[in-house]
Amino acid sequence: MGRMSTGAPKSPVGRVGVVHGRTPLLARLNAWRKRSPLSPYWLDWKFLRGAIEKLAPSARGVMLDVGCSERPYGELFAPYVTRYVGLDYPPALLDKQPELWKILDRAKRSVDVFGDGRRLPFADASFETVLSTEVLEHVLSPRAVVEEMARVLKPGGRLLVTVPFMQPLHEIPSDFYRYTPFALRRMVEETGLVVEVIEPRGNFAASLGALGSQYLLRSFGASERQSDGSVIPSRWKSLIVFPAAAFLQTAFYLLSKVTTDDAVALGYSIVARKPEAPGGGRATLSA
Repeated sequence: MGRMSTGAPKSPVGRVGVVHGRTPLLARLNAWRKRSPLSPYWLDWKFLRGAIEKLAPSARGVMLDVGCSERPYGELFAPYVTRYVGLDYPPALLDKQPELWKILDRAKRSVDVFGDGRRLPFADASFETVLSTEVLEHVLSPRAVVEEMARVLKPGGRLLVTVPFMQPLHEIPSDFYRYTPFALRRMVEETGLVVEVIEPRGNFAASLGALGSQYLLRSFGASERQSDGSVIPSRWKSLIVFPAAAFLQTAFYLLSKVTTDDAVALGYSIVARKPEAPGGGRATLSA
């Protein structure tokens, strides 16, 4: 869903299209790096994964993942769903990113259906669960996408969504929105779904730690800024910046455990249910 930049990628690991072109060894090393505070994005990753782990038990039956990319959370949902259907936006920029042809077979292993979230290629009431993680900020018409996700849900089915709030620009130029819990609730309820839960992802301390770490990388540890807004770490500067980021993130992670101010959060998660009959009431849970 809107996850492709308009410029040719420059990353040495071959980041193109909706799938990252890494060798198996580089993929394993990258997975380890993301799980370590030495990654400047560790706090972001940790809180997002934690939020999705909490969403997973709400899934059941056949699940559609709108904007599935590489299915990074597939194993979290495997115990709860009978089938996982991954949908992502068609690689419409192949003419501008010819490198994607080389890994298109890898994309096909992650994506079951290429389609537009504004017009999902499925019949009404096709899925018991619809998942969408960190996608709605990348689409120009998020309301239309939420309406489509609600349409393909079966009565009694659940919509599971995560969105960012405190995030730097990313995947430029396809980065359009940030969401408060109130805007998210209203957008979902206006489609006829009943909001069961809205939860912040992290709190003020977690947000400060995540932004501070990324500031260190972008301001002092980057060798190159790419057209999509991401940066390539400098090999030598990283020797100083990565340990500093690890210290900063660890300190603010510990602070996030003893403070409760969530006026600033990294993002939000929502669970919403499609009523069994038309005219379901509004939720009374507070954001």
